[in-house]
Amino acid sequence: IDAPFKQLKNLARVARVVAPAATKLPIKFLYPTGESQEHTKANDWRAKYFVAAELIAGDFHLIRRYAPEDLSEKIILTNTTTIDDLELIKARGVKMLITTTPRLNGRSLSTNMLEAAFVALAGKFPLESKDYENLIKKSGIKPDIQEF
Repeated sequence: IDAPFKQLKNLARVARVVAPAATKLPIKFLYPTGESQEHTKANDWRAKYFVAAELIAGDFHLIRRYAPEDLSEKIILTNTTTIDDLELIKARGVKMLITTTPRLNGRSLSTNMLEAAFVALAGKFPLESKDYENLIKKSGIKPDIQEF
């Protein structure tokens, strides 16, 4: 696969140029919001990256939007999935889904909400890695792993 950023220094160089302008754009230009989260572009130019990968990691709204229909034998590492999302990826042939947070009432807890709860519990910001590790241990929170 022709990877656009084979080296992190190239990605960093592009980010220094693009990031200042990108932060001024409305969020809808960078991330699907509202009804646009339901629209898929499953067979656009990004599909080749999904096909080549054994493990697909990232935000589930973007995975759902850009992943091709056939995800046979893939492992997805993501966040915030619903029961409908489980059915969708199961139908696409995904081998395993791992969410970084537990599933409550059919939905995996969103990572940013968990982080907010940890910050509130700790009573300070920012938290260090060790703070998160301690809070995770104390809470007993575990990732959710679904094998299909």
